[in-house]
Amino acid sequence: MVVYDAPFRSYFKAMNDTGKFTPVQPTTQGSSNIALPFSAIGLVILTSACWGGNPVAAKYSLFSEETLLGLPPLTVSGIRFAMATLFMVVWCQIAKEPIKLARGQLGPCFLAGTLLFAQIATFTIGVHLTNSTHTTILINTYIIWVLIFEHFFTGNHRITKIQLFGCLLAGTSALVTLIIKSSHDNTPTTDQASIVGDMIIILSAFILAIKILFIKASLTKVPSGTIILWHDFIGVLWFIPTALFFESEQVSIEQVNDEVIGGLVYQGIIVGGMCFAVQTMLLKKYSATRISVFSFLTPLFGISAAAIFRDDPLSSWIFVSLILVASGIYLVNRQQPQ
Repeated sequence: MVVYDAPFRSYFKAMNDTGKFTPVQPTTQGSSNIALPFSAIGLVILTSACWGGNPVAAKYSLFSEETLLGLPPLTVSGIRFAMATLFMVVWCQIAKEPIKLARGQLGPCFLAGTLLFAQIATFTIGVHLTNSTHTTILINTYIIWVLIFEHFFTGNHRITKIQLFGCLLAGTSALVTLIIKSSHDNTPTTDQASIVGDMIIILSAFILAIKILFIKASLTKVPSGTIILWHDFIGVLWFIPTALFFESEQVSIEQVNDEVIGGLVYQGIIVGGMCFAVQTMLLKKYSATRISVFSFLTPLFGISAAAIFRDDPLSSWIFVSLILVASGIYLVNRQQPQ
């Protein structure tokens, strides 16, 4: 899930489009004043592009009635985070973070994994019901919920007038996406949008915001790599019985081809693994604010990927919505004067 940045970059380091975040503090004094070199800029843009392509990869791995290929949503999610769990085992070994849980750590990890299950399940089902373009834009609205929760409930961040204006812009983009249907509704396309799918994606964004804030609070008890490893694993434990109960008759090896496997690997390893590792490496050295300003490129990459690979229409209202959400996210993320 992209994932997208918010003012909480100074507190979180993002893992993917599914919403995995952990706190980060600069490891070098004055790191916020270090400008990004071209190599770092290239890596940030690369991760933004990879996150933007996640909804498209999900469409390839999900079952399609037209092609009769792909797997049902809960099964896809379970496989995806099984891959992410294996990656995090390796990550914790390399980063020398504990794999075993200490006393008092199971509770936070269990709830984090349950939130992961709810968020990814709604995201994957939403992707299945709507198109990649709508998904790319609407999942981005989680930032609005994070700001609202932090301002009114946790008190960790007070919304400024500029940030409030940014929230209104991003929120308007969501309304544009939901209310104004594409003028290309009659144009043949691989993916069709739906109000139901769009609403489920917005619900997924809401759950993602809750999960972000919960993990942030839990990091006082559980190391960052450890909680992500276990929240992935517990999420898989939720997905397996749920998928077996609801989807066991819908799964067949004959429905799996190279495109389905490619979509699964992309979501599990490239997004859930590589993007997290690269961004973590960058956040150790450079300012989170300098990195986060690039995050609004993710919807652009996502919409472009959907148009190229899934034949999603690029009508003018999509660009209007994209401009609104990108502008809103930038205003929310912009560094405030001291």
